[in-house]
Amino acid sequence: MKLIYSMFAASLLMVSACDAGAEEAPQLNPPLAADALMTPDQVRADVALAKEAFERVHPGYTRYATEAEMDAKWQAIIDRAEAQGSMSLPEFYLASELALVAIRCDHTKAELPRSLRAERKGKPLYLPMRWEVIDGRAIIETPGEGIALAFGDEILSIDGRLMSEAIGAVMPYIPVDGYTEWSRRGGVGQSLEFMGGAVDHFGALLWDVPEVATLEVRSSDGAVREVQVPRIDFDAWSDLGEESQANFKDAVTLKRIGKNAAYLSVDTFVNYREPVKPETIYEPVFKALREEGRDTLILDLRKNGGGSSDANYGLLANLLTEPFRPRKAMIAKTLDMDGIRPHLWTWDKRALKPNPMGFSKLDDGTYALRSFVSDDLKTVKPAKYAFGGRLIVLTSNTNSSGSTNFITWMTELDRATTVGEKTGGSAEGPTAGLQFTLTLPNSGVRMRLPFFHVKNNVQSFERGLGITPEIAAPMTVEAFMQKRDPAMEAALALIEQG
Repeated sequence: MKLIYSMFAASLLMVSACDAGAEEAPQLNPPLAADALMTPDQVRADVALAKEAFERVHPGYTRYATEAEMDAKWQAIIDRAEAQGSMSLPEFYLASELALVAIRCDHTKAELPRSLRAERKGKPLYLPMRWEVIDGRAIIETPGEGIALAFGDEILSIDGRLMSEAIGAVMPYIPVDGYTEWSRRGGVGQSLEFMGGAVDHFGALLWDVPEVATLEVRSSDGAVREVQVPRIDFDAWSDLGEESQANFKDAVTLKRIGKNAAYLSVDTFVNYREPVKPETIYEPVFKALREEGRDTLILDLRKNGGGSSDANYGLLANLLTEPFRPRKAMIAKTLDMDGIRPHLWTWDKRALKPNPMGFSKLDDGTYALRSFVSDDLKTVKPAKYAFGGRLIVLTSNTNSSGSTNFITWMTELDRATTVGEKTGGSAEGPTAGLQFTLTLPNSGVRMRLPFFHVKNNVQSFERGLGITPEIAAPMTVEAFMQKRDPAMEAALALIEQG
């Protein structure tokens, strides 16, 4: 998951309490059935609420888009409903997602309303395989059992639709930070953010999806054939392939390399579902590195999209040689939730009515969280067994949010050599931290709405971009077919060079 879950509990010392409310985002009106049509008035009302909430609250609303551009995106939804005389729930969800993607914030997206999620449950909407986009081609990573597909097969078309067209059709619905267009690739075939990858998730709303898919496939020897495969439901799709680690406590792996080096993978910073104290995970790892005298560490963050600040800062503390304050500011656009509060949900209800004493008002009318009330703005000190040796960090297109922040700090401190692919996320800092869920009362569509613009403590950055590695080592189709790892190979070559 790509949200930076702030250690906001500490800052709530300066946030006033309000009613606890429900444990889920509010639904003020009876939810529409999945096949219901919205009237133009219903569309207009939902759009008006969404526009007001995002204009008022989202700290990056006009960071990359202009106000006029966003006005046009919202108006286009209304115009379409009026021209048609109505709008289906799937149409409204897709149109809403396109509007939110224009904000260019990876944490800003629409979620399926409950009725559409319920309609999907148990339905065969998903291709029975895991696949990914490499060099613009759809390559099968894990075929399901009992189907005539193999690792490395390339999908050329689905149900008569060229794969390039299918990918091109869903790409606009995948949110990214700033101008990191390449980072959309990671969500096309498989994603934790949507129910399946974008082709399955959005495709089921864009096109007719037969229970048996007809695929045109090219084998590794170049032979092209047609294969029919039964689609599967979401639970069966989730069970395919390598189990991705959803919780920090299970996501840390240490391996030794020769006498003096080691490899450490941290596949997620998410530490809120099954929380643990980060030091209980990190300390044994870094204690072992010191006791064994290992002076070179390859840190693999390629599967890490972000997560919790405590897991992120815990790793940072174990790689620092001197104290460092990672974030210089957390900026809120407004503290006024009046009028929209009944439609908002967040994991700590006190944030729905923030105490102004926890913030300082800036000249531009925004609000900076005071440093003494949030652990997210603290100075991080080196841990007991902090590693001060040579550090090589492996990067990928799927890095964003917290993992891109971490890589940014390492480069700011000149602490690491980065190897791999350009990242997503924002080196300047994402719009994230505390996250609201806005539920639109007529459609039931839920929208993720960040509260803070988190500003990293960096001297310079490329606007709208993440990190470009010092040594480019992208995955290629050829390397994938040979089950090679170009980034790891490049990192090992650096070690050999001394």
